[in-house]
Amino acid sequence: MSASQQPAWPKFKYLTNEVGGNLTKTRTMGLDASGKIHSLGYKTALIIETDTNKDTIVKKPCDTKGYIGTVDASDGYTYYMPAYSTTIPKLNRETGELTYDEKFPSIPQIRSGAEGNNGIIYMPTYTKTLKIITLDTATGEVNTITPEKPARNNFPACNHIWGAAADKKGEIYMPQVLGTNVAKIDKNGIFKYLEGAPVTSGVSGWTHKYIGAIYVEAVDKVFCLPRCGKRILVINCADDSYVEVNLPEDYLKVANKNKNFYGFLAPDGWVYSAFWADTLCFRINPKTLEIQWKDYTEDFTNGAANVKEGSGIMSLGTGYSTAALVKDDSVYLGLAGTNKAVKLEYEESKVSCVTESIVVSNTSYPSPSPSTVISNTSCPTASCNVSCASSTITCNTSCPSPSSTPSIVNCSSPSSCNVTCTEEICAVIIPTPSPTQPKSSCCTTTSSNSCCLWSRFVCGFKKGFCKK
Repeated sequence: MSASQQPAWPKFKYLTNEVGGNLTKTRTMGLDASGKIHSLGYKTALIIETDTNKDTIVKKPCDTKGYIGTVDASDGYTYYMPAYSTTIPKLNRETGELTYDEKFPSIPQIRSGAEGNNGIIYMPTYTKTLKIITLDTATGEVNTITPEKPARNNFPACNHIWGAAADKKGEIYMPQVLGTNVAKIDKNGIFKYLEGAPVTSGVSGWTHKYIGAIYVEAVDKVFCLPRCGKRILVINCADDSYVEVNLPEDYLKVANKNKNFYGFLAPDGWVYSAFWADTLCFRINPKTLEIQWKDYTEDFTNGAANVKEGSGIMSLGTGYSTAALVKDDSVYLGLAGTNKAVKLEYEESKVSCVTESIVVSNTSYPSPSPSTVISNTSCPTASCNVSCASSTITCNTSCPSPSSTPSIVNCSSPSSCNVTCTEEICAVIIPTPSPTQPKSSCCTTTSSNSCCLWSRFVCGFKKGFCKK
């Protein structure tokens, strides 16, 4: 990706109102249909309610605390993971109602989870003897599995896991926090450790390597960002291989040891770190693995004498932010040890589905037709279906969330478009053609590659098919 095509860094904004206190306030975020984010307390019993329509925060009373991480389940509820609580709260995303289900006789030390097949949420524990706790969302039943210890058990007391992500097949990937292995639960619920080199993140000893896991469907990979490590772990879900990518040396020279809390897949398609004990942010392009970073110190300072005064943070150990939640073109960060909550605003999506041209370009070719508008995408796949009854070609995308930005989401090959109708065809294109360019997606180059040949075939298939 050239410099001109790289997405702009998001704009930093403090939300209205403040919530004081020196302790880390929350490590959870759940969004309801009205646009309100419900964050349950970590060290303090409270609920922080963020109104994304007004960009305000307010503190509400609560009788429980001790939650880290959430799972947006397919049953319409968001489940809050109990690290230091015996209850599993759940948010009805339609109504915004929170309920608390008592599940454990003692605190389970759960800090992450992911939903696999059949509505089962798998929750690894942050304990030296790893346990996988399952929650059946249909029945509410909780069970515990104790997996075998890994063959490479060079840290016998370090089997903790703090991060889980499910891929499109319902298989779950989990990096060890302190150990050197990567764990997986397959679609049948079978636990195993992946084969491969020791995962070190460039550090050794009792060091938090990776926390959190982020699945990017566009590349079918899981990205695990470091907390104290020096690398990014990338797991290929297609073949269970993995690689660690070094963070830039110039970034490591100035970054705090505690770099990130979880991270997130942003609206621009890149994976970003979330500010922990640092005001620096790094991001990685899931397709190219290019890594960049930016210093947001001036934004956190916000015109004050220093960062501490500007943000209200009392101690770096409490963090500048924690969890992250993506909504439309914005990312809301959980309120940690500061008084002010942060929002990151990304450039508004400039590409949308319209009914004014034809999809023929193959996105795997470096030179799409001149009328195609190119922009970043996090949509993983596209398939073209033809309906003779309605004489319409429709392109169906499966973006991971409504905030994703569709881009060149075109037919990948002639075989994915069955154009056999005899009537005139009206097509739907993604993305929007430039108004200054001709509304034609016919290939105009002299190249004889299959993309152009297919383009010429479609354009000549029916008179009036290409609008000029």
